[in-house]
Amino acid sequence: MRKTIRIGVVLLVLGLILTMFGIANNGIQSIYWEQGFHIVRHRSRSYHVSQLKEITLDTSSNIIIKQGTSTKITVTAARTFPKIKTSHGHLTITSTADDSHSVGFMFGNAGQYTDTTTITVPKGTTVEKVTAESDQTGNLSLQNVTVDQLNVFNDDADVNLNNVKINQSMALSGGNIRLSRVSAPSLQIAGDPDVSVTNSHFTTAASKITTDEGDIHLTNNRFKALRMTTSDGDILFNNNRITDSLSASTSDGDIRGTAPRTTGIHANTSDGDLNIFGHHANDNGVYQVNPSAASQYRLSTNDGDITVTSSN
Repeated sequence: MRKTIRIGVVLLVLGLILTMFGIANNGIQSIYWEQGFHIVRHRSRSYHVSQLKEITLDTSSNIIIKQGTSTKITVTAARTFPKIKTSHGHLTITSTADDSHSVGFMFGNAGQYTDTTTITVPKGTTVEKVTAESDQTGNLSLQNVTVDQLNVFNDDADVNLNNVKINQSMALSGGNIRLSRVSAPSLQIAGDPDVSVTNSHFTTAASKITTDEGDIHLTNNRFKALRMTTSDGDILFNNNRITDSLSASTSDGDIRGTAPRTTGIHANTSDGDLNIFGHHANDNGVYQVNPSAASQYRLSTNDGDITVTSSN
């Protein structure tokens, strides 16, 4: 028995040594099945484009559009490269979702969350149109670019815009939407995303944010007029400038924010507390202040609290 134990301990130590050796030599790799087992390997490929006017996306690859020194497309993929097609300045990127399952230290569809297509455009370039079709399942990120028209029609992909100028009113939907330092005539968001907007300007036309179950967070923005609606989420707004009016409603959630003390506020809750510029009301009610003010906020929740504090 003791001899068997000693042999087992030796084999265990040897196994640990071999495991550490394998890890040190990139031995932890995922594999997928497609008429046999294959190792998931990431490969890169680059394409140079003479001109870029319009981009249409319909791919499972994550997409990054950013400022660069030249017009270039770089694709990193674990298995199959997306199809890249250009015609008279119109770039189309398409692919189908990969249904082969991987095993090992990465589970799910091989490459679905790691395949990335990066599109760079020179400084000073304005892309006429970017469209993400309904089958665009990869996330979309725009950084330091100017686009005439941006439309995203997918409910699954995350959308991230950072330091982006949109010349026409934009329409977005997605899994989660995060905007920072974005300017456009107006903002239209629909679907079921969590929404975060910071340091952005939408001052030409009225904006609308509608989400079924997501939260809405707005900080340091400028809007001409804004309407926000969520069925089952919280609404938070801080230090925003509203020229005309702001409307916020939720069926089941809290509304919290700041506003100038001179702002007109009309707040009502069916089941919750009100705290408007120091005025307190418990258990439900309606409260209105500054009804003649140029800027008016209308806040409503069926089941939640409403709190507004002065920002000046």
